[in-house]
Amino acid sequence: MTTHYWLFDLDNTLHDADAGIFAIINHHMTTYLATKLNLPLNKASALRQQYWQQYGATLAGLRLHHPQINPQEFLLASHPLQIILPQLKPMPGLHQALLQLPGEKIIFSNGPKHYVQALTEEMHVQNHFQRLIGIDQNNFLYKPNPQAYLTVCKQLSIHPSQCIMVDDSLANLGTARTLGMRTIWYGKHTYPQTQTDAIAANMSTLVQIAPVILQTAIRHRVNSLQ
Repeated sequence: MTTHYWLFDLDNTLHDADAGIFAIINHHMTTYLATKLNLPLNKASALRQQYWQQYGATLAGLRLHHPQINPQEFLLASHPLQIILPQLKPMPGLHQALLQLPGEKIIFSNGPKHYVQALTEEMHVQNHFQRLIGIDQNNFLYKPNPQAYLTVCKQLSIHPSQCIMVDDSLANLGTARTLGMRTIWYGKHTYPQTQTDAIAANMSTLVQIAPVILQTAIRHRVNSLQ
């Protein structure tokens, strides 16, 4: 019986989005906003960045300030798979790490489902994950909004204290920790922080620290039930 669940971020956690994919997404988001909102490209780019910084996601700002924008149309336009997939760079050792990590694994991404599914299939890791959850399956709620995490837990019929979250974003991990999840900050530029239980510079390190994190999670879960 599974008692704990690994919640994996996708971009810059399972693959190196900074190697080219984020630039593609940002370009297509900007072009879409310029067309739909009748803005010059420089203003559309500034608006995209403003909403991302203010709300954690460009779409979150659009839904608040431009309700005429169709969220699904925006997500499809800004994640052109035929351009994205050739730029995909999985993290080294990904497949072996997922094989060695005990427990069920779920992808919890701010990207849309079609993007999450296509990337996991292209990386040949889809069979390692029990669920793939994109924002269009999560009421368009984004990390680090606490309700996004609670909605995922409700879908999985689990409590936050059963979760170990692996993410490259400290803001996302801060919310997870507040809700009672164990947290691992992933990435080559990580360093110890109060809102994380551990850091992992790469997949090899993640596998090495997994037993300790699991024991910590189990103790935390037992204490929360007492």
